Amino acid sequence: MILLIDSYDSFTNNLAHLLQESAQKEVVTIHNDAYAPEEYEDFYTKYLPLFDYVVIGPGPGHPSIAKDVGIIGWLLRKFRENSTSPVVPVLGICLGFQSLCHEFGNPVTKLTEVKHGQIYDIHPIDCDDGLFSENQKNGTEKGFGSVRYHSLYVHDLNNEIVPLAYCSEPSSTTDGGVKNEILMAVKHRSLPLYGVQYHPESICSSNGDELVKNFTKIAEKYNKEHRQALGQSKLSRSSINGHAVHESFLIEEGKLSYTENLAPVSLKKFKLGNDIRPTDVCDYLYKENSNEADFVLLNSASIPGEWSIIGLPTKGKSDVITHSVDSPDQVIISKYKDRTSEPTIVYNEDVWTIIAKLMKKNYISRDKINDKLGKYHTRDLPFFGGYMGIISYEEGQHVIIQKLEPITNTTTPDLKLVYVERFVVFDHVTNDWFVVSINKDDDTKWVEEFSQSIISIGEESLKIDIETIPMTVKNLSKKGDDELITFELPSRDIYRQQFDLCQDYLHSGDSYELCLTTQSKITLPSYVEAWDIYKVLTLRKNPSPFSCFMQFDDCVLISSSPERFLSWKDKENGGKQVELRPIKGTVRNTPEVDIEAATKILKTPKEMGENLMIVDLIRHDLYQFTQDVHVSQLMAVEEYKTVYQLVSVIQGQLPLSGYHGIDILHRSLPPGSMTGAPKKRSVELLQDIESLQTNGFPGGRRGIYSGVVGYWSVTDDSDWSVIIRSVFHYNEDKENTDETNLWRIGAGGAITVLSEADAEWEEMEVKLTSALQAFT
Repeated sequence: MILLIDSYDSFTNNLAHLLQESAQKEVVTIHNDAYAPEEYEDFYTKYLPLFDYVVIGPGPGHPSIAKDVGIIGWLLRKFRENSTSPVVPVLGICLGFQSLCHEFGNPVTKLTEVKHGQIYDIHPIDCDDGLFSENQKNGTEKGFGSVRYHSLYVHDLNNEIVPLAYCSEPSSTTDGGVKNEILMAVKHRSLPLYGVQYHPESICSSNGDELVKNFTKIAEKYNKEHRQALGQSKLSRSSINGHAVHESFLIEEGKLSYTENLAPVSLKKFKLGNDIRPTDVCDYLYKENSNEADFVLLNSASIPGEWSIIGLPTKGKSDVITHSVDSPDQVIISKYKDRTSEPTIVYNEDVWTIIAKLMKKNYISRDKINDKLGKYHTRDLPFFGGYMGIISYEEGQHVIIQKLEPITNTTTPDLKLVYVERFVVFDHVTNDWFVVSINKDDDTKWVEEFSQSIISIGEESLKIDIETIPMTVKNLSKKGDDELITFELPSRDIYRQQFDLCQDYLHSGDSYELCLTTQSKITLPSYVEAWDIYKVLTLRKNPSPFSCFMQFDDCVLISSSPERFLSWKDKENGGKQVELRPIKGTVRNTPEVDIEAATKILKTPKEMGENLMIVDLIRHDLYQFTQDVHVSQLMAVEEYKTVYQLVSVIQGQLPLSGYHGIDILHRSLPPGSMTGAPKKRSVELLQDIESLQTNGFPGGRRGIYSGVVGYWSVTDDSDWSVIIRSVFHYNEDKENTDETNLWRIGAGGAITVLSEADAEWEEMEVKLTSALQAFT
């Protein structure tokens, strides 16, 4: 059994998977602060001897700072003090490597040229250590490629630590030891303590499995010679007092169960004109309802989106779940657009647990639906009713809630989910339309009548006349009200200060990448309708694969997002396929920049490093729940109307029993592409850094921006996009007036050590323009 000590890194689960697969041993992971200092000795004597070896993983910070390394420093000092007695073999990775060197008296200082997410050739030196295979020590110039994520380096080794490998830097580099070489691997001169500076677990590293196998042999040989008692006791996760890192299930382990008396499923399939799109149907519904939007829309307005869903909540009947981190201990369940009845307030129960329980109650297996409906289409609908809505950035992990201030006159809505039983689905591939109901009362008549009401209008009347859609939201204001439309953009001077702070943290080892975001404010006349804004943004400016219109009683989101965060759906052979599509790397789409030129710009160390870090972070997130994870697309350039983007696709397979997609959603928020890595430290740092902009939210709050929007179907299928290229509004925003409403736009980008302040500002402006152009 292997003990993995985690320092709150965002790649730890990748390392655990590598260890498990390569060593064929169970891996138990604990955080470096799982034990209090007064418990260290008890842990050392009772539990540590039962492990074959210890792996000290990577993480943010410096090995000399106690809060960064926790028990790690104490443990290595203990080995140093008891160097004549048998010890537990140790393999340190990155921070673990640095900690090993530091505790045995070797300096660990800042690199002049920091390396985050970059591939370098590792050159083992010829010594009889066993950590590297002979074919890796053949004296060739190339060595083997591995990814470096480090701001600190070890130099001027004493005789306690023996060098095992280096990597060469360009001749201009002044860091590192001999001949511009940076130390990449070491061992203790007499104890079984080893370390590597690079990250063998990265998707772009080679020979990671060989490293683990070789160290396992080293540990086994040492244990056989010096630790004969090993293996006489058995260790389970519970025997280390529950300190092991593990996840609890939101839905108890095993398959969801459905109600045997399945509610009627009513479906009508039909065709409309080839030019009719979901926006046309929604516009008809809007006008028929006296210019009130009694719908929520998830609209795949461009490739690679394939489906659009129009949810049709029922006034006074459909449940709406509301949660705010301002009042974390209460969840409000109300009826859609019902101001007369009192909502149900659930106290002291986690909102995620409540949502999971409600879905378990409402779950319908897709097999049962297909049995009822027969062969209704060439492929399954992605959505058969369920929850549609918004989850804010602050509903994710690691945000320090105590630093936040309310931004509305009441509590800020951070989660809004409406339960939808009636809905319309459009298949963009086949141009087929579906009106569906899973209402517990037989809705066959409603489905037929609603379908006929849409069909009978005729294509000419249903189609929006594009000439009636203004080129800008400004044209929605009444004559003479132009002065009510104002813009407040982030300060470039403050942005430079924020950029410099990010660089300080990146160079100190506290983060590999910080996704620095800004907020902009738009003041509009209060009579300008949200649906009209959506039409300008989507039809005139920026159609996108994850466009959405979400209007609730207390907030509105209008999104033109190009980025899927997370989806899960049925596999043909059972279980669920999970997919994430992070975007990192952006260049403006102009007549002068074609796909070839964009590829040259994006396929650079800076842009690829940004993307690689998030790919590794997402793999880590998925490995919490499944060991079947693969990267099906790595850093491909995709074209959108306003930008080119560098996109990767990471997929995982959930088995028939165990975790569900909702567990992954819960534990993976906020999206890694909007935080950077390691996620926990990066979120905490960004909260302070982003609070410096005076036009943002107090306390570094982001609100709806960089959260997620999507659906969770009663069939336990789901799709969520990252809320970027979006505008949003709170009905109770403190800055609203009788005459005006405040709308907000967030925009940002990943800051790495290769970033330049002016270039990052310009990239932020490109993203801001995607949404802001609808207003100017």
